[in-house]
Amino acid sequence: MELQERTVKVRQMIETVVKRTINPKWRFTQSGMAALYIQNGLQLLPALFGVSDIDDERIVDYLVYQIYRYRTSIANSSWQYTYLFSQAALEKYRSQFLSADGKAGMNYYINQWLDEAELSRGQLTLMIEKPKPDPLKKMVYLASEEPIKKRFLNTDAGLALCQRSTTGWSPLSEACKQCDNWVECGKMTAKKYPELMRYRKEVYHGRKEK
Repeated sequence: MELQERTVKVRQMIETVVKRTINPKWRFTQSGMAALYIQNGLQLLPALFGVSDIDDERIVDYLVYQIYRYRTSIANSSWQYTYLFSQAALEKYRSQFLSADGKAGMNYYINQWLDEAELSRGQLTLMIEKPKPDPLKKMVYLASEEPIKKRFLNTDAGLALCQRSTTGWSPLSEACKQCDNWVECGKMTAKKYPELMRYRKEVYHGRKEK
């Protein structure tokens, strides 16, 4: 699924670059062939760069170079998207940037070209970057809080201690499952940690539906 999601984002990024720099009416065909081609092409890039997993910045570097290199052909409608990851395109990039005789100065002209269209490599990288996991998701259950939650269980003192010294009610906590105050604790937790409580409620309802 991750590769498919990245493929969709890369396809949109390619369209954005072509439309903003060369032809505002250009777009991929609606068939699934373009997406499949891009997906397969992305799997070729790690070997080109000599890595096991290609990062977003390198994908942008590779693709903006290819589009820049073919810009005249794209403008003349004599270009096919299948040129992007052709063996010739891969070798051209290798010789331009990854060989001892390469000319990295090409990036200066590519950056100017992007800038004229009010684009940057940073913007394009943001378009395709992998979503960062929300750290709050890791806090749905905190095993380290169990001993505190079990102290004075089912008492007003226990509820006060829980609210003062833990992140409150969690659907995965064994102590919370045994606690008679879990509904009230949940309401108090939601006021203190609304975003965290949203994730915990999702887990709670998901477990109930199973």
